[in-house]
Amino acid sequence: MKLFNRFKNRTKQIKVPKKRKSPMKKDHSKRTALAVWSMLSTIVIFSILTVMLSVNTRSGLNTTNAMLNQENVEVEEIMSQPLAEQFLSGFVPTYINVTNTNEAIEERKQNLREYMVQSESFQNERNEFYQLSGIQGDRVLKSYSLFDVQDEQENEALFQYKVTFTNRIHHEKEVEIEQEEKDDEDEEDREPETEIVTETEETDQTLLLSIPVQSQENQFAVSGVPYFSEVPTVKGVIEQEEVERAEAYTGEDTEPIHTFLNTFFTRYASEPKEELAYMMKEPMSLNGAFELDELTDTHIVEQEEGYQVFVTVLFRGVETNIPHVVNMELDLQRHEGNFFIETLQYQ
Repeated sequence: MKLFNRFKNRTKQIKVPKKRKSPMKKDHSKRTALAVWSMLSTIVIFSILTVMLSVNTRSGLNTTNAMLNQENVEVEEIMSQPLAEQFLSGFVPTYINVTNTNEAIEERKQNLREYMVQSESFQNERNEFYQLSGIQGDRVLKSYSLFDVQDEQENEALFQYKVTFTNRIHHEKEVEIEQEEKDDEDEEDREPETEIVTETEETDQTLLLSIPVQSQENQFAVSGVPYFSEVPTVKGVIEQEEVERAEAYTGEDTEPIHTFLNTFFTRYASEPKEELAYMMKEPMSLNGAFELDELTDTHIVEQEEGYQVFVTVLFRGVETNIPHVVNMELDLQRHEGNFFIETLQYQ
């Protein structure tokens, strides 16, 4: 019994360590992965936005540059030829006309300076361009017309005028004065009386006058010394190939077509266009200024629908009988049993 109690007491004295719960580590891998993917997604999104913004900015810059270039193109306008001609309409007479008096020469000099560019050379009245020493006559402009315009460089062009002027040369000549006969004076003993008269010799010249012109904001100035040259010919020998026409129609409608054409052109010459509305799709006429003389050549070509007619028509002026020859091409169609002109063209 004592042995049992002793064992029991010893058993109580033995301390059994309490079982501790081992701490469990939480799994943060999902949160980490989510954070990483979120970061990567954000980076990708910002990258895409950056690229799009860059492209948009570049596109905007390109558009802006294009607009600026367009504005520059619009600013660098081509020289206005009508305005330049208006400017030169004052310069050409001023330059051509020369009167051999000191006052006129001085006035011409001052007027010319107003047309020239603002440079030290051309604003100097001693420039050789203005000097007219040693002249022996006058020069008078008769007519001028624009011949050609050649672009030299930006805002500068060479205007060429065909000018005709008269050169007047004055000669002094001593001539004898006719005297009245006197009864008491012998004709052989009478001394002749003379006087000095001025005779004028005139000759016309036609030349090409070339004038360099500069412009700035529709303002103009002559930029160099004008010069004369021979007027070039613009008449050329130009060969033109004859157009081959299809084989001429000679069927049963030939005679009715000729009859219709004679009737039409008679009315075309003499009547107002309103009277031709039933014969033409787009009425036109000579309204009585001419009358039909004859159809000198007619070539009819059959088509799938209707006919194509090439005709040479001789008209004559009602008042003068002056001939007027024209070549025409007509497209004829059938309309309610009659012929009708769909189109009419001059060749």
